[in-house]
Amino acid sequence: MLNRLLNNPKHHLIILGIILLISIFLLLGRIYKTKSAIGGDAVYYYATLRSIVVDRDLDFKDEFEYFYNQRSPFTGNRKIPFILPINQTTGREPTKYPIGSAVFLIPPYLITHGILTVLQIAGVGVVTDGYSLVYQASAAVASLLYAFLGLLFIYQLGKKIFDPKIAFLGTLFIWLATPLIYYMTMEPLTSQPLSFFCVSAFVYLWYTTRNNRKLYQWIILGAIGGLMTIVRYQDSLLLLIPIIDNLKKILPNFSKVLVFLFFVGLIISIQLSVNNYLFGSPLRTGAYDAGFPYLLSPKIPYTLFSFQRGLYVWSPILIFASIGLYWLTKKIKLVGTLLVIFFLLQVYVVSSWIDPTQGDSFGNRILINSNPIFALGLMQFFKEMKNYQKIFLIIFSLLILVNGILAGLFVLRIIGQPY
Repeated sequence: MLNRLLNNPKHHLIILGIILLISIFLLLGRIYKTKSAIGGDAVYYYATLRSIVVDRDLDFKDEFEYFYNQRSPFTGNRKIPFILPINQTTGREPTKYPIGSAVFLIPPYLITHGILTVLQIAGVGVVTDGYSLVYQASAAVASLLYAFLGLLFIYQLGKKIFDPKIAFLGTLFIWLATPLIYYMTMEPLTSQPLSFFCVSAFVYLWYTTRNNRKLYQWIILGAIGGLMTIVRYQDSLLLLIPIIDNLKKILPNFSKVLVFLFFVGLIISIQLSVNNYLFGSPLRTGAYDAGFPYLLSPKIPYTLFSFQRGLYVWSPILIFASIGLYWLTKKIKLVGTLLVIFFLLQVYVVSSWIDPTQGDSFGNRILINSNPIFALGLMQFFKEMKNYQKIFLIIFSLLILVNGILAGLFVLRIIGQPY
């Protein structure tokens, strides 16, 4: 029966769909229990979203004051511990978090705002201030769905490179045995779910069109690349992949590469304009202004192996995925090598930044952007271990269980920083 489930692509989508529904229920349960869908960094991303839609500006004074004065009924803590100082150049209260997450969440949030406004006009007693749980839930569920769409991109890509069974297993385990599932259900309004979606979409489109990419596909790839960059700045390193991949045929594709870069720049210009408005300079972000003091001595062992944030300690399944990535570089040399280089650059950037601890993080949250790449490594691992797949199915299922237990302990703050 297990083989029948694993070998039928229709069953794959049913299983993924069932897990999606469970994930949505977990998210709604979190909202019901805590009376909120946001906390920590998510507050700042949400403040940007609300300011754009409800206030139609980028003045965060009222949002920051609201969240500073609001205490969580679950923890008793303020939603934000302090209000950021006014920028002396612009006279505005800035946020160091990029605008990309808000861009993606504007459609569902705007629809929610429109529906509630109509109901209010009709005399129904609803609140249209942009803060209520209905607003928060709509944005949170949308973020979860974006991440799920990213999983479908990875699944479809895996079917093209491997076969449906291997694609399904790689997608399933990279979802449930890493912090991705936690950030989709418990902290969906951080940037991690949307970062995962963008990287997945970019890798999928890059690979599936790399041999005969049409002009419109270069445009779409550029737009996704630009959006990916303004969701999380460090994801911009992925933009190097299609450029390096086309170095051998750069002359025939030169105009198309320029179009690609134009649309990347067009999207990034949104963020540059926001930076200039808030900080007085398009190159000031607030996020990386403190710099990278560890460039010459990156804290790579801490990033990969510490008990606090170690990628391989908190997500041991990625050890097997890394082995699979090594094999992938042997099978599809250029593709595998470019993906590995992206991951290594991510590790270097994270390890060189002023705060490699990543704050209050379940596992290594910043490197969730590399999960699409690890998924392909895990698929390659399953392919190489075809005679031992049942054994690894058991091992990886246990790792899902461990990940779930750790997530539960983290939610209850038996482990991690206290609330």
